[in-house]
Amino acid sequence: MDAVTQKAMIKKSNLKSAGTKVPRGSKQWPPAKSVTSKRNQSSEIRSTKLMLKVKPIIPPNFVENLFKQTRFTKKEIVGLCKLFKKLVAIYGAESTSSVAAMSSVVLITIPTQGFDRLMFREFLQNEFGITTEEILTDRIFCFFDQRNDGVIHEDEWITGLSVLLKGTQDERIKYTFTIYDLNNDGFITKEEIFSLLRNCLVKHPQDEDPDEGVRELVDIVLRKMDCDNDTKLSFEDFSTSVNKQSLLLEAFGQCLPSREISESFLNSISSVQ
Repeated sequence: MDAVTQKAMIKKSNLKSAGTKVPRGSKQWPPAKSVTSKRNQSSEIRSTKLMLKVKPIIPPNFVENLFKQTRFTKKEIVGLCKLFKKLVAIYGAESTSSVAAMSSVVLITIPTQGFDRLMFREFLQNEFGITTEEILTDRIFCFFDQRNDGVIHEDEWITGLSVLLKGTQDERIKYTFTIYDLNNDGFITKEEIFSLLRNCLVKHPQDEDPDEGVRELVDIVLRKMDCDNDTKLSFEDFSTSVNKQSLLLEAFGQCLPSREISESFLNSISSVQ
């Protein structure tokens, strides 16, 4: 099993049950809920293992189209296609187990068409170390979900990863600007900067005025990045500032994997079976 799949599988809980001693001559039946739960768990494990063993059929034209649209090699695209199926099975099983544990409804079907929001958030945290606030992970999800149907499909996943892992400076600047432009109006406003920084920085709301420091930081950021002094950041403002000082690329929160994690992920693709 490849390194990335092993890493994801470790996140799954070990399903163990302790036996109960029964007095001789008596017969004790386990509660119906317990039996149902064990059957559901077994079904999920069998489904996940079966999906991990299935070798996906990858149409040549699918690889060719993605090769033209992304910065991945054809070999990397094939590896990503295989990895996509495995990760969706793993995170899908975890998501199904979590929902079933909180509901009286029995859920056996594991989603296979792609990543939903919860699964994708887990993927970002476990594989890329992106443990940012929900407001940003949702924006990253929307960037990947080009069809806007609430699911990240295989081609969308690979296209999005091309920017995160192999994007040029201009592509990464456009990506981060899109993430920070919360209302998609083409500007990062003072209010949006405040919202982003507050979510990242304010951890103790019981302080006397936790927002005061954030407001001061917003003013500092605008003085540094607002080239035309209109109290908001256009793409030109943002791009010019980042090209002058690269650390400003993720000024309002983490939305990219580190270089080391990116290289490790790319190296692991070739070992996917």
